[in-house]
Amino acid sequence: MKNMKYLIVLLLIAVIAVPFSLQAGDDAKIRGKYKVIGDLESLKGAKQIEMLEFFNYSCGHCYKFLEASKRLHSKFKDKLFHKKYPIYWGQQAPYPAMAFYISDELGVEEKFTQELFDTNFKYGINIFKPRAIKILAKDYGIENEMTQGMESADIKSKVQQSLAMAKQFNANETPTIIINKTLRVTPSLYGGSIDKMTDGLELILEDILNNG
Repeated sequence: MKNMKYLIVLLLIAVIAVPFSLQAGDDAKIRGKYKVIGDLESLKGAKQIEMLEFFNYSCGHCYKFLEASKRLHSKFKDKLFHKKYPIYWGQQAPYPAMAFYISDELGVEEKFTQELFDTNFKYGINIFKPRAIKILAKDYGIENEMTQGMESADIKSKVQQSLAMAKQFNANETPTIIINKTLRVTPSLYGGSIDKMTDGLELILEDILNNG
């Protein structure tokens, strides 16, 4: 009789433990390091990745990710929708963020962003000064458009929206990567290494798409 009661207790424990085991198994399918900020169930069946990136033009990690992220684009192609949001800190001016949206409307954002980063890190020029951006815009033949854009209410609104979204997703370091509004990935999770963070992102995106 005692053996029968013992067996029943074991069976009950096994039944209760199954859901938790499955839950843990589902979570473990997404490798890499990240913070869960949304419903993991929403990732099931995902056919495309929405990767939001909050970056700052004075951020060395962001500068490095500019190149590193190309590997993700090369691997996942049209399955990866990469949306960038420029933000700025403290006493920094909004001019580079505004230049981002102006150049984006003109179809030269990618090149102009690279130019801004290079100007800051390779030549040590303060790109948060309007004169620096004006000189670069002149080189690109968009000086008039840049000047007008800096006065545009629409451009200013887009910059404020970037800051609001950064606050919404607690983007307290850059680059902060938000995956399908569910996972948050930052350099600090990878010991400050952008290479390791990119490796982690590759695993995360791969697992999300493969689990669909």
